Amino acid sequence: MENTEMIFERRLHERFLVKQGVYALLKNGASKLGQIKNISKGGLAFVYINGSEQMHGSLLLDIFLSGHGFHLKDVPCNKISDIHVENKSPFSDFKMRHLGVQFSELSHDQSNLLDMFIQNYTISI
Repeated sequence: MENTEMIFERRLHERFLVKQGVYALLKNGASKLGQIKNISKGGLAFVYINGSEQMHGSLLLDIFLSGHGFHLKDVPCNKISDIHVENKSPFSDFKMRHLGVQFSELSHDQSNLLDMFIQNYTISI
C-alpha cells in the first residue's frame, strides 16, 4: 500500500548551513556556548556541551564569527527543542545537546545584521 499522506514544512523561512567558526552564546543565567549548525530569519540550531542547568522562558543569545569581527548581540529568542545528540569522539565524556531556538522580535538593526550574516556567511541547504 502506498503512503499518500503529505508532509508539510512548518518552517516559514529558508534554512542555511553556516560556515565554520560561527558560534552562539546563549545567555540564560548559566551561559551555553556552541557551534551553530543552521540558521534562518526565524531562528537557529546549535550544538553545545550539556550542563545541569535548565532553560525556561525567554532567552537572549549572541551570534559571532571568530576572526571576522561579526557580533550580533542580545537576540531575543525562545527554546523550541533541546535534544541529546551522540558525542562522536570516543575519547570524550561530554554530553552534547542540539538546541533549536525561534527568534522573537528583532530590532531593525538586529534584523539588518542577520540579513547581512545570512548573505555572507551561510550556504543554502
